Amino acid sequence: MPATGEAYALLAAFAYGLAGVSIVKGEATAQGDNGVFLAVVTTACLSAALWLAWGEFSLNNLMTKNALIAVAAFAAAGLFSTVLGRITMYRATEQIGAVTTGLLRRLTPVFALPLAFVVVGQMPHSREVLGGLVVLLGIVFYLYAPNWRHPGLVSTGLALGITSAFFYALSYALRSWALERLPDPALGALIGALIGCIWFPLAAAMHPNTSRGPRSFLIDRGLWHWITALALSFGQVLQFLALQSTSVLAVSVIGSLDVLFSAALIIVFRSGEPIAVRRLMIAALLAIMGITMMLTVPA
Repeated sequence: MPATGEAYALLAAFAYGLAGVSIVKGEATAQGDNGVFLAVVTTACLSAALWLAWGEFSLNNLMTKNALIAVAAFAAAGLFSTVLGRITMYRATEQIGAVTTGLLRRLTPVFALPLAFVVVGQMPHSREVLGGLVVLLGIVFYLYAPNWRHPGLVSTGLALGITSAFFYALSYALRSWALERLPDPALGALIGALIGCIWFPLAAAMHPNTSRGPRSFLIDRGLWHWITALALSFGQVLQFLALQSTSVLAVSVIGSLDVLFSAALIIVFRSGEPIAVRRLMIAALLAIMGITMMLTVPA
């Protein structure tokens, strides 16, 4: 039976897999931001409720130097995940689909290796490095598909997907560092979500295009937008809980399994997204091999 941290990470992977499919489904009826801001607000509400019910620290406990530094790290992690990581993930999913974006998230553990060393001081093992290369090989194999889609769209979508993976890896490292100093996952999730709640309205208010102003993130409230918002909210909180009891690498590696959940849910929901089944199976096998290598490093 998996340890608590790994179990939380696996549940988070399912939530993100569901979100990847619902983002594509929601795009068909989207008139604004496809529910990006809705997901941020939902995350803030969920994490606030959890903090008020079971939080370890009150506002009075945050008035120390170490606590404020941890709060700043949580805020930075929120910028990289709730804002930058989530925006690039949404746009990549809209352009290249949930499965391909999910495969690009396999790069998160690869980025997490050096970032965990720099930020948290976790030294990667040679088997972890080799496992990361195997994961990368699986991604390259799947994406090498002649006449797949429009080249310009693919290149933009791939760039966004890779950038999103980097942002999420950096946020994992910052969250882990902050949780060592302020071990309150719900509070950390709340701080990160509040950064998004502030960022998006300010960015929209300053946008010269009125069609992308404040109204653009208030009009998408369909079923699929709510499913995405709830899935991302639970996924983020679960990742915080996982990071409290296991390593950055383990969370990022297990989280990369969301592509398998996305592929299965695409079939269930009949989203119509084209899937190169044979390539996907080989890529998934390589990803699982790489992940296994990274998680079976000797103590």
